[in-house]
Amino acid sequence: MEEILAYIKETYRPLAVIAYGSYADGTYGIHSDFDALAVTEAGPAGHDTGFVNGVQLDLFVYPKEHFGEEPDWEEILPILHGRVLYDPEGLGARLMEGIRAYAADLPPKNPEQVREEIAWCEKMLLRARRGDPEGMFRLHWLLVDSLEIFCDSVGQPFWGPKKSLKWMETAYPQTFARYTRALQDPSALEDWVLCLKKVTGEHKG
Repeated sequence: MEEILAYIKETYRPLAVIAYGSYADGTYGIHSDFDALAVTEAGPAGHDTGFVNGVQLDLFVYPKEHFGEEPDWEEILPILHGRVLYDPEGLGARLMEGIRAYAADLPPKNPEQVREEIAWCEKMLLRARRGDPEGMFRLHWLLVDSLEIFCDSVGQPFWGPKKSLKWMETAYPQTFARYTRALQDPSALEDWVLCLKKVTGEHKG
């Protein structure tokens, strides 16, 4: 990580560098990207996907003025669980404080919204049963989106697949097992949708 930070500092002369994702929380592997946000004094915004010592960057670069008085917090929500690597002027700390306050105020989905999401899952399940290319596409679509829908149904913010799956395995191990079976075996998809309906019923407001 030191070599990557040195590259960012030399290339962009940043005011702040915030890493997020697997390199921020220590869960990175040999195929992981280095996700980071760099804030510069001025200049154009950019996206650096180059390599440093064999690690691919996923580095977003923005000038300080991009954030203004009230940043678009939704745009930089991925840094929520980030780690400030370089911050001589305290700008990174202020961004982290702001994004945490924004995330804390995000309202959960209400019961009606969750019911609509479950209805969407049931509709997608019916279409997935066709077995044709469109049906298979909808099967995978359902598997992907239903993880976030599960989080909605229990009032848990969705922070991407890695963190959400880890949380789900710990907090809802039986539900995690059913979701895992559906990922591995399409014939278990109906059981997974039934599980979602059951969880929604248990948590309805």
